[in-house]
Amino acid sequence: MITLDNDEKIILEVRKHWFVFWAQSSPLVFLIFFPFIIKMILSVMGLSDIVVFGKHAQTFITVITATWIWFIWVAFFILWTDYYLDILILTNKRIIDIEQKGFFSREISTFRLDRIQDITVDVNGVIPTFFDFGDIHIQTAGEVPEISVKSIPDPHKVREIVSRAQDEAIEKSRVVKVDGTQ
Repeated sequence: MITLDNDEKIILEVRKHWFVFWAQSSPLVFLIFFPFIIKMILSVMGLSDIVVFGKHAQTFITVITATWIWFIWVAFFILWTDYYLDILILTNKRIIDIEQKGFFSREISTFRLDRIQDITVDVNGVIPTFFDFGDIHIQTAGEVPEISVKSIPDPHKVREIVSRAQDEAIEKSRVVKVDGTQ
C-alpha cells in the first residue's frame, strides 16, 4: 500500500482510540438479539402459536433471523474495516494519513515533515478526557493545507513525537544544504 524510501523508517503508527470503535459497534451487539427478544415477547403474550405462514412458519422465521444477523455482521465488518484501515503513519521524512472511505475507496495524504507549520490538539468532553483521546490537526505549507485525524489515543504525546521528528527533519535538511551532501 505504501512504499517507503530506502533510508525512511516508520516512527509511529496511530489508529483511532479503541473506545471509538467500541462505541460505534456496541449497538450492533444489542441489535443481534432483537429477533430473539421479539420472539420471546410474542411467546410471553401467547402470540407465538398463531399460524401466520402455515407449516413453514419456523423456516421463514429462521431465514429472517439469519438474514438479520448477516446484515448486522456486515455492518460490524464495515465499522471494523474503517477503524483498522484509518491510520496516521509518521516516518523520519514525512507524515502519511490514510482515511478509508468505504470498502473500495481511500484517501491518502502525505507531506514532508519540514513543511509542518502548526500542530493543534483538541480533547473535548468527559469521555475523551477520561480515556485520553482526541483530535490532532496538522497544518502545512503545501497542497493539503491541513490534515485532521480524529479520536487518536494520547494526542498530546503524538504531537510531541511529531514535533521531535519535525525538528530532526529540519536539522537534517539544514545539514544537507550546508554540506551539499547527504
